[in-house]
Amino acid sequence: MKLSEQCKDHLEKALESDDPSEKDFHVRQVIQACGVDHLPEETDLN
Repeated sequence: MKLSEQCKDHLEKALESDDPSEKDFHVRQVIQACGVDHLPEETDLN
């Protein structure tokens, strides 16, 4: 999977930031934009 420019920008900003909450924000943006589409619809936790 190739990351979009938007995802790359968020990851770069996360690396540049010293603020943990800002890092978290950028990483979550990437997960939402790039990762959610690839999750299974249901997860069996048993």
